[in-house]
Amino acid sequence: MKRKLGLPLAFELHLAVALLVLVLFVISFRLYVDAERDIELAHQQRLQSFLLADELRQSSDDLTRMVRTYAVTGDERYRRYFNEIFAIRNGDLPRPVDYHHIYWDLVDETDQRPRAAAEAVALLDLMRKAGFTEAELSQLVSAKQASDALTQIEQDAMRLVASGEPMLREQALRMLHDTAYHQAKAGIMQPIDQLYSLMRQRTDAAVIAAERQARLLRALFVLLGVMLLWLLWRFKQRERAVLGAPVTEIYRRIEQLGQGVFTQPAPLAEQDTNTVLGWLSHTQQRLAQLEQNRQSAQQRLQQLAHYDPLTGLPNRFLLAERLQQVMQQATQQQQSLALAFIDLDGFKAVNDQLGHPHGDRVLLELSRRLSEQATAGSLVSRISGDEFVLLLTGLEHNSDCSAVLQQALDAMATPVLIDGVSSQLSASIGVSFYPQQLAVEPEQLLRQADQAMYLAKQAGKNRIHYFDLAADLQARDLHQRLQAIQLGLEQNQFELYYQPKVDLQSGHCIGVEALIRWQHPELGLLAPGTFLPLIEQHPLGIMLGNWVLRQALTQLALWQQQGRSLPISVNIAANHLQQPDFSQQLTQLATEFPQVSLKCLELEIVETSALQDFQHVSQTMLACAALGVSFSLDDFGTGYSSLSYLKRLPISTLKLDQSFVRDVLTDADDLAILQGVRLLAESFQLNTIAEGVETSAHTQKLLEIGYRYGQGYGIARPMPVAQLELWLEAQS
Repeated sequence: MKRKLGLPLAFELHLAVALLVLVLFVISFRLYVDAERDIELAHQQRLQSFLLADELRQSSDDLTRMVRTYAVTGDERYRRYFNEIFAIRNGDLPRPVDYHHIYWDLVDETDQRPRAAAEAVALLDLMRKAGFTEAELSQLVSAKQASDALTQIEQDAMRLVASGEPMLREQALRMLHDTAYHQAKAGIMQPIDQLYSLMRQRTDAAVIAAERQARLLRALFVLLGVMLLWLLWRFKQRERAVLGAPVTEIYRRIEQLGQGVFTQPAPLAEQDTNTVLGWLSHTQQRLAQLEQNRQSAQQRLQQLAHYDPLTGLPNRFLLAERLQQVMQQATQQQQSLALAFIDLDGFKAVNDQLGHPHGDRVLLELSRRLSEQATAGSLVSRISGDEFVLLLTGLEHNSDCSAVLQQALDAMATPVLIDGVSSQLSASIGVSFYPQQLAVEPEQLLRQADQAMYLAKQAGKNRIHYFDLAADLQARDLHQRLQAIQLGLEQNQFELYYQPKVDLQSGHCIGVEALIRWQHPELGLLAPGTFLPLIEQHPLGIMLGNWVLRQALTQLALWQQQGRSLPISVNIAANHLQQPDFSQQLTQLATEFPQVSLKCLELEIVETSALQDFQHVSQTMLACAALGVSFSLDDFGTGYSSLSYLKRLPISTLKLDQSFVRDVLTDADDLAILQGVRLLAESFQLNTIAEGVETSAHTQKLLEIGYRYGQGYGIARPMPVAQLELWLEAQS
């Protein structure tokens, strides 16, 4: 919108002139007030001058009255009054307050004074301070001198009266009333009368000058006031011309803009186009258009954010909102809901063979079929390319959804005919229900249905699979326990216990078996049977096995530094031994402990270790044996007990399972097995160790049938390394 520059400049000029006149108006008002104050001061000075001049006349009259009264009565009180009046006028005694008013006429016979006294100051000094001119002061001096001369006559008369002689009193009375006295009195009054004339001229001139100045300033004040009113009126016109409306209307429009109210404004008059109101109206129109565009864009964004652009079905975000709501309603109404995760089987082939446009038309047809299957209050959502969700609500029983889901499955399996081309697809449907035994979030419910859908695909597709909560809980429990083991490894919660292996004849310790324990922060010390089965086929089993090997080599290094040579045997799980790089990892680990002789390390394996790949396991064992590591076959007799193992694997020791040793005292079959195994071991030149030696009777029996080495609770239980070292010292 174009704007004229003249109008704002004229408005600013008028505003500047108005401000200047306002300043002059304020200054003139202040000057006018000062002029009025000067008039008041002139009047006060005039009054003060006349009062002081009158006081001089009054004091002369008071002195005459007091001396004549004294001459007639002879009362000393009047003589004292005379002297006091004279002393006050000369400044020898304090002046009473408001002394120029009636004073001595109010002094009664008790000598009670009507007003208190102030400071002592001579009357002539007061007159000088009051601003009397030199001519006036000269008249005052003349009157004062004449008064002092008269006072001398009056004092002489009072001395005659004070003598007490009647003739002298008569003489005094004549002195106070003769022609000389009156001439002296007139000598006082003539200067005072001349003083009155001079003061009147001076004060009248001052008052007239002050009044003249006040009238001029008053006229200037009125003129500036009128000019200011005229400028304000012109300013108001200019303001209206610039604003285009009253200030309240402009404020209301601005307030509407600030509040985001962009309604279409009323039409403007032609003369208001280039005004503030016109600018606001134009701005309001533009903001209204922008708001309309914003709302349209917001609606489109809302559509894009919550609905699938191809099918128009709710997308994953709207599904999440709706799912949250219906789950709350199901809880409140004590009903169930089913969430079916639907994945199309074979849709990728349709896209690849017929193209994406054809595939989109297939999706539109299938989404229409799904929507037809939805019941009242249900929801069909497309959450990705060929994945849909059917949300069924208001179920009394979980089985109430079966018919609808079967119809949806059949609808997906019906061929889709587009432009003469038939496409045969199917669907895999996974279903989860709410509520469940445990609290479940919407996203978790969707994941459950997704898991069930994958199981339906694995089972052959074109079918419905219902989520198994018990199996999921079991899987989650396993996952949590595996996480706990992982955390235990990271936080060094595991520890090696050692169980001695001894020469049954001499009692000498020939080595120890490393057995892992878990110092759980909440459950306490856990035996390996509580956690090793969980990780037997899991990568954690290999990580834990490597940790045990590292700890065993670390302990061997410490013992060798202490001068103790004590072999350690470590149990190696079958899955660990079957790793392609087991021997390389052991070699790498050994390089970290160059001071340790690997002849002190024995690996205990079970018969099942070589079942899957005998050739690979054999090569791995031979590579480890080349490093000096020895092998023992653990729990011999409980597995396959294949003689080929003894022939082809580099095994040096057979460990008889404790199940044969425990009952050897009472079971002839166990005794025969132990005897046969000993002979077999001698044939293959293998050492034997009997596990499960619990009593001295077991020890004696084993020695009788030719067993020299054993281990078991009857000898020593597994113990931490510190306790083992104490045990070794006790045995030595």
